[in-house]
Amino acid sequence: MTLLQRAQYLHQHIPGPWLIAFVLLVCFFAFSLRQKDDPQPATYDPRGFPQYYMKSVETREYNLGGQLRYQLTTPQVTHFQLQLDAPSAEDYTHIEQPVMLFLDVDGGAPWQVTANTGRSESNGHLIRLLDDVLIQQQTHSNGLVRITTTELNLHTNTQFAQTDKAVNMRSAKGQMDAIGMEADLAKSWLTLKSQVKAAYEPR
Repeated sequence: MTLLQRAQYLHQHIPGPWLIAFVLLVCFFAFSLRQKDDPQPATYDPRGFPQYYMKSVETREYNLGGQLRYQLTTPQVTHFQLQLDAPSAEDYTHIEQPVMLFLDVDGGAPWQVTANTGRSESNGHLIRLLDDVLIQQQTHSNGLVRITTTELNLHTNTQFAQTDKAVNMRSAKGQMDAIGMEADLAKSWLTLKSQVKAAYEPR
């Protein structure tokens, strides 16, 4: 049966208004199926795609007198800008295996801070370090001081570090465990906040 013959058959057996409704219904379903088959345009989500990245990065910051305050070395940084049109306060930078060096203002031994990952926020003024955070300093009185924790917030403009996680500090004189720590890396002082337990090793 040809298409013309089918149309004549439908016209003879189906009243006019019902035929029109039937044709419209068939067209609707055909259009709907075509819409499902057509690929939809991808939407861009800036939160999941970096604006830029850099490899083998070393940055240095100096004070007003031209003296080095701290430096950061990392194999890669990846920057995420959350708004397409302009930077915002919520933008952040992912830092892989950061190695940071903080200089004592009085010329004392520098502090070295390392971690598996880091996240720079607030235009680089705050760096959140995560996983296997290690803070160490070579001193004359206590030898090598090593402090480990799981998370650390570093305020780079003041060189102030803090955490509310468990902390372990070791030196040639023994070790101390605590919950929470605050440290001024520029002036080489630190405070263990709570549940402090110490074990000394006389030499």
